[in-house]
Amino acid sequence: MSGRISSRKNIIVSTHDYVAPLRGGGGLRTVKVAFEFRARGHNVVMIAPTEGISQISGIKVEWLHPPRKQRSQILSALKFNLRLLRKLFKFIQNTDIIFVHNTIAALTIPFLKKVFHFHFFLDITDIHAEYLKIGRRNIFEKMLTPYLLKYEYYIINSADFITVATKAMRELLLLKGLDRNKIEVVYDGVDRENVPQDKEEGSESGVIHIGAVDRQHGVELLIQAIPFIIKDYPHTIFYFIGGGRELIAMKKLAEQLGIIEHCVFTGWLACEESRKFLKKASIGIIPRKDILPNKIITTLKVYEYWASKTAVISSPLDGLKEIASHNENILWFRSGDPKDLAKKITFLLNNKEYKERLIVRGLTTVNHFDIKSSAARITDIVLRCVRRGVPIESTKKAGFADEGICCFDSCELL
Repeated sequence: MSGRISSRKNIIVSTHDYVAPLRGGGGLRTVKVAFEFRARGHNVVMIAPTEGISQISGIKVEWLHPPRKQRSQILSALKFNLRLLRKLFKFIQNTDIIFVHNTIAALTIPFLKKVFHFHFFLDITDIHAEYLKIGRRNIFEKMLTPYLLKYEYYIINSADFITVATKAMRELLLLKGLDRNKIEVVYDGVDRENVPQDKEEGSESGVIHIGAVDRQHGVELLIQAIPFIIKDYPHTIFYFIGGGRELIAMKKLAEQLGIIEHCVFTGWLACEESRKFLKKASIGIIPRKDILPNKIITTLKVYEYWASKTAVISSPLDGLKEIASHNENILWFRSGDPKDLAKKITFLLNNKEYKERLIVRGLTTVNHFDIKSSAARITDIVLRCVRRGVPIESTKKAGFADEGICCFDSCELL
């Protein structure tokens, strides 16, 4: 131990979400933080799912397959972490900082930290074990759920510092006994330059749900609402952009209700491809039910709807209430009620002036939520904490590429 904090750090950035191609907000948020570390002169290696891509904008990527979650969420996460552990061991002896987005990619980190004495920072946009309560589980998984919940909060508590996506999430962690002084809220943001604002002909009759199709997302509510909508607006098209464990079930439900010809299901798409469908719709839906794991998040889609000049209808979740206001930039529907959702969609289809007002005010709101700014703030927090924390060995260099000098004069943050 040299007792000196080096200006250049070896940093591992990891997540369980796809980073190349980008799929969803977790991958985007993680990549932007990695870019920030790199821009400030630090040596960065990413360990995350890609489709065989080993470099992103000059940053080395040790790629691996994501957790599939098709048969068992628990076994899938365990297998993912075994693959991740093998990658970690290639660098961990020379690592100063490990930054992880969400706990699925951090199952082994609390134990590795005790042996290798790196700084551990955790960025959370979901509490994943909380979703197990509403997912499809076998008897074994039901028995394990309470223990996995405790372990997820243990992982979170083991981090040197935690950034969370909402005040509601921070309050939950405080109730679980975490130290208020090591939690900071950093809202998510949108990659505005890559979100289209132009609309195609016919978009006024398009309704979109963009994102995963799992039980927590409540997509069945939108499908159940469709028969009530098409009675008065038979030309309406409903776009379901994304894949997930419930996708097949949702297609079957649409067939059973006789409305499949009004629906477009795409399956998994990269962010770049999925955003193109925003051109086809004027109304975006967030149908998540009002349950604990949903209440504490915002979800990337609200930012992308706003940025793409799409009016938003959502269930009134606590996290969303922190950034959105009813009748101002969003229209709430009664959680879990497909008839009320249908009523709100029909109202916007019939009231162009009101819809346009939501769109304009949503666009104004999203100007305050830029993903680059969010990533910069997270990076500031990490580097500030390391600067003020216990010094770790400053001579760790082997295994990381020499990526140039710090781009800030005298490395002000570190």
